Amino acid sequence: MRLAAAIGLVLLACFLAPQPRLKCQVTGTTKDVQSVSSPYSAEESGKVSSSLSSRESDLRSALNASPNSPEVAYELALVLRQEGKARKSLDMYTRAAGYRKPTTEELRSVALDYVLLNDYDDAIHWLEIAIQMDPKDTGVLYSLGRCYYTKNRFPDAARMYAEVLAIQPHDLKAEENLGLVYDATNEPAKAEAALRTAVGWADANGKDEWPFLDLGGFLLDHNRTTEAVEPLRTATRIKPECAVCHEKLGRALVAEHDLTGGLEALQTATRLEPGNPRTHYELGRALRQAGQVEKAKQELAISQKLYTTHSQE
Repeated sequence: MRLAAAIGLVLLACFLAPQPRLKCQVTGTTKDVQSVSSPYSAEESGKVSSSLSSRESDLRSALNASPNSPEVAYELALVLRQEGKARKSLDMYTRAAGYRKPTTEELRSVALDYVLLNDYDDAIHWLEIAIQMDPKDTGVLYSLGRCYYTKNRFPDAARMYAEVLAIQPHDLKAEENLGLVYDATNEPAKAEAALRTAVGWADANGKDEWPFLDLGGFLLDHNRTTEAVEPLRTATRIKPECAVCHEKLGRALVAEHDLTGGLEALQTATRLEPGNPRTHYELGRALRQAGQVEKAKQELAISQKLYTTHSQE
């Protein structure tokens, strides 16, 4: 992290929380922005659109006209985060904090910048400050749960999701992620119950594939492939461009001896995500099972090459 930004964030921490236990230790990271495969990745990963670019331009003009405006600075920081410009967003949040104290939602956005930078320790730091400001903010509780989960702090994650559900008893994402925590801590009965509850609350004709993907993936991992097929089909229907949805559906169909359907799904997965060694590996296995030996060798060779490349990065 650039020195100026680091100093600015330290000052922001002192401004927010003068108590010694809340002082910020800026860890910094040189990693580029990475997309995170999780139910909340869409919140974190900026998808630059013409409307966002236009909004950024308008806000920069407004900030030039009113350089000490906290509202303009905070809104510009948010837009920069939504565009995936995490470092520039953090710089702008630091500037904005010099004009007024950030709200809990603005601190959550700071944390999501750090998620974009794959720096979960600093993300957790800011979310923990935000939740002290407002212990009932379900958005902050949920995001903190996701960060704890990513850091394998499963009991802490479960506690966050339970708090969300105590405030909003039918919060689908909290219930779904609670199921993932139970699965990670080897509590399959609780995991299945939570994941099925989430699917029961979800809209099979909606836009969120994750509840169906997570339930299908859970059933697939527990060798219950017959049950896994339906939720995985739903996930691929909701989001046809989801490579992992097609990959898991393909594996389930192959296990159910539907080689034609399995191959079609796995081929779709490799087309959608050609750089993923796992999809090529699964396709190679399915092709070999279907007796297409030469094609199987080609896919397995691609998989091996990709795995080697990734291990060297």
